Amino acid sequence: MQIFKSVCRVCHGGCGALLFVKDGKLTKVRPDPDSPFNQGQMCVKGLATPEMMYHPSRLLTPLKRIGKRGANQWEVISWDKALSEIAQKLDRVRQESGPESIALGQGTGRHHFMHVIRFANALGTPNWYEPGLANCLLPRITVSHLTYGGFVVADYYGKIAPKTILFWGHNPLVSGPDGELSFPVKRALKAGSFGIAIDPRRSETAKLCKMWLPIRPGTDAALALAMAHVIIREGIYDKEFVAKWTVGFNRLKKHITQYSPGWAEAVTWIPAEEIVAAARKYALNKPSVIEWGVAIEHTPNSLQTVRAIALLRGLTGNIDIPGGDILGMNIVKPYPVMREQLPKGMIEKRIGSSQFKLLAGFRALIPSAHVPGLFKSMRTGDPYRIRALLIFGGNPMVTVANSREVYQSLQKLDLLVATDFFMTPTTVLADYVLPAAFWPEINQTIELPFVAENAVFAQQKVVQTGQCRQDEEIMI
Repeated sequence: MQIFKSVCRVCHGGCGALLFVKDGKLTKVRPDPDSPFNQGQMCVKGLATPEMMYHPSRLLTPLKRIGKRGANQWEVISWDKALSEIAQKLDRVRQESGPESIALGQGTGRHHFMHVIRFANALGTPNWYEPGLANCLLPRITVSHLTYGGFVVADYYGKIAPKTILFWGHNPLVSGPDGELSFPVKRALKAGSFGIAIDPRRSETAKLCKMWLPIRPGTDAALALAMAHVIIREGIYDKEFVAKWTVGFNRLKKHITQYSPGWAEAVTWIPAEEIVAAARKYALNKPSVIEWGVAIEHTPNSLQTVRAIALLRGLTGNIDIPGGDILGMNIVKPYPVMREQLPKGMIEKRIGSSQFKLLAGFRALIPSAHVPGLFKSMRTGDPYRIRALLIFGGNPMVTVANSREVYQSLQKLDLLVATDFFMTPTTVLADYVLPAAFWPEINQTIELPFVAENAVFAQQKVVQTGQCRQDEEIMI
């Protein structure tokens, strides 16, 4: 029996893992007690890795469609033949319709995230997408950079623990590793941190908190403005931090006079006195952190909602202090997307660039095509036709809205290539299906937390399953 250290990537968290290998086969996965990130704890998804790797339905060889699209009829072909045929068809599309007629897609952020973007740029196309980016994390990333100059994460690992944790549309005990994992959150709450949960339902996290604000769905911005109103009106904001590190305070002070707790009660259905109590606790019981989740990005005008919440950190001086929300160290610089290397005029051709500038325009931090518009272009040719789609670890038939329209869009493609672990509703429609390597089958460096890059871990290949290949190897 051999034991290897690695990093679990079943989600985009990154728990330290011990891999037990016997006779070239992974027999079990256990948490690494020496990992500073998960500190010897792991969820059932990571522990179940061997079951997923050796599942009888796992894709093990490249497949080529031989029947009608969607008929699920295939022939096994070699990697050389598959890659050669795909490359020839992509080149034909590029020559006939331009590189912008090729699109690349994926699932949520994993090890290959930035590689797919770079691959798109190498092909000369601006049309890369991640299905949930516009309504999952990107508003928080964009607002953080616009407001603080970088992304912030809660400091659970320093000498001083947060005294107050404000869970805003976030239930980290059972989901959502884009902020922090559940383990340090549980530890902090058990150690005495004052938890405030803002959630329409009494979630698993809310049950461990000392205050629960059952907010009316979609009214988060009103609550944030009312809390800012209390903090400024009562003079409990961090005056030194505001004077030294912020701009526009007087304009904000004037702006929020209309957003009283009484006004917010009618909008949010939260009693005014509870809004006041939550604002006071967050501002005075420092250091405080805000654990914000994807729920606030599923509301109308979510970017402004996120901005309103982000302002609370600045008002109270809870930015970059021990036990507060700290800026990512970015000890490994974010992987360059090389958007400036696209051919001239290509950024303007990105689907959605003129209408969704912070998502697809030249100012976008992680430039992505507008997903509904991208699939519409496959069906209608407006503003031009997407003819080829390469998907790395994505399943748009399930993850993109309006499955009927997605199905119609994929049927219109000249070329659909899907790389995955298993057959899915999307791979069934592909022309080529390529078997992807699972996380114990790849070599990679992992920077965590996502976007903040406070630590770097090594992920190593310990086994080989079938003919499965790492995504980056396929691209190259």
